[in-house]
Amino acid sequence: MATDREALIRYLLRGQAKLAGGALPPDHWAAEPNVAQYPYDPARAEQVLDAAGFPRKQDGIRAHLTLKCSTEEQARLIGAAFQEQWRRVGIQLELRPLELATLFSDVAKGNFQITYQRWVGANTDPDFFEYAFSSKRFPPDGANRGHYHNARVDALTDQIRVEMNQERRKALCSEVQKILADDLPYLPLWFNDVVSVHRRSLCPLDLPSTGNYNFLTSLHPNHSR
Repeated sequence: MATDREALIRYLLRGQAKLAGGALPPDHWAAEPNVAQYPYDPARAEQVLDAAGFPRKQDGIRAHLTLKCSTEEQARLIGAAFQEQWRRVGIQLELRPLELATLFSDVAKGNFQITYQRWVGANTDPDFFEYAFSSKRFPPDGANRGHYHNARVDALTDQIRVEMNQERRKALCSEVQKILADDLPYLPLWFNDVVSVHRRSLCPLDLPSTGNYNFLTSLHPNHSR
């Protein structure tokens, strides 16, 4: 609630992204739209921090946090924006840009408070929920880097992996998404737009939000001039 994601998209991403309500793109067959959302509301953020036992001290600071990110320019700019936005509600954020090998090593070991990273192509199948959020998938056996543990999510993700009926699978995925939106093991920020530069003769391309290349199987050159 202290993070103005719309401003970050507008000014840092040049408008080329859409707000994320969850880990799956909104046009994904398993996406659940009715989950808890956290729009920008700094006044409410201050109330939550007060209630959680983090009052402002004499210097106005409530807490100190460290964010680890890559040395990539955009990651550092986004980290600096978090730093500025969170300062307004009393959070002092230290940025620690790291080379990728060091960053991934620290994150895999759980050696971080907060980390900003980017998923690429991980949400094409809801198997992603097991890989990222099951307690059986702590690194190096998966990507549950925050060591999130919810017994119900463990049970649901086990079922998702073996359920063959898509409607039943979708119902299981919906429940997982509702739990994750409440527990917030991490906050999905946005989905970057998928942009293609191509010849007009290739006809219109149906680009998926997941960023995969399945559209190439239905590609037919258009020979009209």
